[in-house]
Amino acid sequence: MPKILKELYLASLGIMSLTYEKAREISNDLIKKGELTKKRQQKFITDLLEEARKNTTEVSKIINEKIDYLVQRGKPLKKSQDKLVKDLKVKAKKTKVVSEERINHIIKEVVLKEIKIKEETSRSEKDRIEEILDKLNIPTKEDLEEIHKKLDMLIKEIR
Repeated sequence: MPKILKELYLASLGIMSLTYEKAREISNDLIKKGELTKKRQQKFITDLLEEARKNTTEVSKIINEKIDYLVQRGKPLKKSQDKLVKDLKVKAKKTKVVSEERINHIIKEVVLKEIKIKEETSRSEKDRIEEILDKLNIPTKEDLEEIHKKLDMLIKEIR
C-alpha cells in the first residue's frame, strides 16, 4: 500500500509543480487577453511559482502524514501476520515429525506382520508335508532319526 501512495505523491508533485516556462506561458496568455500587464508579469510569475511551491509542500505534508498513519496502522497487522507464519511453521514441523513417526510405526507393523505370515506359512507347509508323507507311509526326518538311534543301539548291543 505505501508504494501506491508514494507513486500518487510523486504524481501529484508533478502536477502541482509549476515550471517557470509554464508560468510564463500562462502570463503571456493573460497579457494577450488583456487581463495582465507586462509590468506585472514578473511579479505574477513569482507569485504563481511561490503558490505552487506552497501547495506542493502542503500536499507533500498531508500525503506523508497519511503514509505514516497507514504504516502505524499496519504494524499490528504485520505482527499478527508474522506470528501466524511462525505458528504455521512450528505446526508444519510438528506435523512432519508426527507423520514420520507414524510412517515408521506402520513400517514396523508391516515388517512384523510379514515375519508372522512367513512363520505361519512355513509351519503350515511343514505340517502339510508331514501329512502327505504320513499318508504315503514315508518316514519323516524325525522318524528316520529315531530309526537311526535304534539301529545304533542295536549295533552296540551286538558288539
